[in-house]
Amino acid sequence: MLSVPTMNPDLKLLIELQELDSAIEGLSAEMQRLPRKIAEIEEQLAAHIRKREADQQALAGNQQARRKRESEIAALREKISRYRNQMLDVKTNEQYRALLHEIEFHETEIRKLEDEILAEMVASESLEESLRGSEQSLAEERSRAHEEITTAKKQQQEEEKKLSDVQARREAAQQRLTADVYARYQRIAALRKGLAVAPASDGACQACYVRLRPQAYNDVKTNQQILVCESCNRILYYVPPPPPSA
Repeated sequence: MLSVPTMNPDLKLLIELQELDSAIEGLSAEMQRLPRKIAEIEEQLAAHIRKREADQQALAGNQQARRKRESEIAALREKISRYRNQMLDVKTNEQYRALLHEIEFHETEIRKLEDEILAEMVASESLEESLRGSEQSLAEERSRAHEEITTAKKQQQEEEKKLSDVQARREAAQQRLTADVYARYQRIAALRKGLAVAPASDGACQACYVRLRPQAYNDVKTNQQILVCESCNRILYYVPPPPPSA
């Protein structure tokens, strides 16, 4: 905080109050950001979990389809076996040709199913590789998420403590201000998005950058009165330039 021995006491308190309010605003914004950050980390982890589950389901579906086709092939082979046995008892060529046609039809179906199983076996290799990759990514994401969430929660606790400390200091500063001066500060802060007190230097208000009248600037430079910028109505205080270097 600016420290000038001859500064008006209320002006000095107003500067302190503005610095504390700015700190509270920054800490509050950070505390709102941290839960969002944690939620984003958790959503990224959830996306990895969904990817792993989707890969598991795809592989399980592939394996289920193969088992179904293998079961269909077994049923077709059983039918072919029955047809072959029936061929031994047929009485006419027409019956024989009908059974032979059925056998050929089922054998064609078996070949189609075997081709589909082969394609699914090839696809299964890719699905298994994808699942291994998603499981590895998930393990890495779990580790990263745990670390980042732990850090964010620790930071959140620290920010809460800082905010509590600053709020206590603000309360103490407010209590030392007269009611009318504090009410004036609050009115200006409400109109100026929380920035009620601003420095003046180089002849201008450093909040709105409008130049002050020479006499007004000279009055502000004394830091003995509570004066406002004629443009933005913020309370002004003077910041002396740093001493020249040797």
